[in-house]
Amino acid sequence: MPLALLHSTMKLKRFGLFAILSSLAVCSGTDRAASRGTHGTVADSSAGTVALGLSTTRTYRPATTTGAGAISGTVSLQGTPRDSIVAVGRDASLCGDSIAVSETDANGSSLANVLVWVDGITSGKPLPEVRRETLTIEKCRFEPRVMAVVTKSTINVFSRDRVSHGPRFYREGSSDAIEEIRTVDAGQVVPSEKIASEPGIVEVHCVEHPFARAYIAVFDHPYFAVTDEHGAFKIDGLPPGTYNVKVWQEWLAKPIEQRVVVGAGGVGHLNLSLALGP
Repeated sequence: MPLALLHSTMKLKRFGLFAILSSLAVCSGTDRAASRGTHGTVADSSAGTVALGLSTTRTYRPATTTGAGAISGTVSLQGTPRDSIVAVGRDASLCGDSIAVSETDANGSSLANVLVWVDGITSGKPLPEVRRETLTIEKCRFEPRVMAVVTKSTINVFSRDRVSHGPRFYREGSSDAIEEIRTVDAGQVVPSEKIASEPGIVEVHCVEHPFARAYIAVFDHPYFAVTDEHGAFKIDGLPPGTYNVKVWQEWLAKPIEQRVVVGAGGVGHLNLSLALGP
């Protein structure tokens, strides 16, 4: 099931999701069926992830930046996170008899794992020279749940579990995995250059543990961030100008957009509050 349709269905069933802008400045089984838990549903969307349009940016060119500024802010959650408890089945001795699946990673009112990026930027600060990130599997979960990298990054899949895991990686809009990895023991590391070979968002699922999921956003520019445990983010090194900033959390069928002005050496602020209704 495409993720956009999945989210729409889930919202019609249980949730009303709205955003208030307060200031401007997976692992999946082969049948791809929903896995039902004792208190909720974890639905598998590997047939196509949400279309964030990350591949529409024109070729990025590093350039000398003068009077560079930044965009910073926080993302908060109104209300109580609506997550699921699912039965683990296999590997319960490691994962537990049941596991909490968090689609809203909140610490109090702070909302972590929210993706924020500047859309359509074509020049600016240099791309990072070191392009290597790690996706960790621990107690049958992926960490981080949301990762952002630049293209041509190597993704190290690192398992801390002494059980078998089979992560599969799906690019938005495709039901064919671009990468399949197998880990069988704690301490095993499997590097991949396929996952971040081109811009777009990649959704991660696992063959053995249908409740596990992660997202890897791949950009061809360096102006992006993921909110931390305090819901905070900062994107620096921006030339002065007016920017179209996009914000996405996995409950959103499409990104929220907002224009932000960055003055020479200044900071444009963007604070967002997401509320989950009944």
